[in-house]
Order: sequence, then C-alpha cells, then structure tokens
Amino acid sequence: MPEIIAAVLQKVEVIMDKYGYWKVTGAILLGVFIWQLSNIINAFAKLVEVLSS
Repeated sequence: MPEIIAAVLQKVEVIMDKYGYWKVTGAILLGVFIWQLSNIINAFAKLVEVLSS
C-alpha cells in the first residue's frame, strides 16, 4: 500500500512541475467540490429548513 501512495505522489509531483502548483491544487479542489456538490446543496437546504422553523 505505501508503494502505491508513493507512486501516486510521484505522479502528482511531476504534474505539478509541468503545470504549476496552484493550477494542480485548484483542479483537485474543484474536482472535490463538484464531487460533493449535491451533499453541499442538501446541507444548505437542511440549514435553511432548520433556521426557518
């Protein structure tokens, strides 16, 4: 398992060298945000429901 993690991190490092730290970090964060978007919307809907009652 640690070998897999090391290999992935090495690939990420190569990509960051090629495209830049901020672009790669931004793309990863945007991907996580899009992946969790439905959960975020549901959480806001529940919050509005709780605050409005």
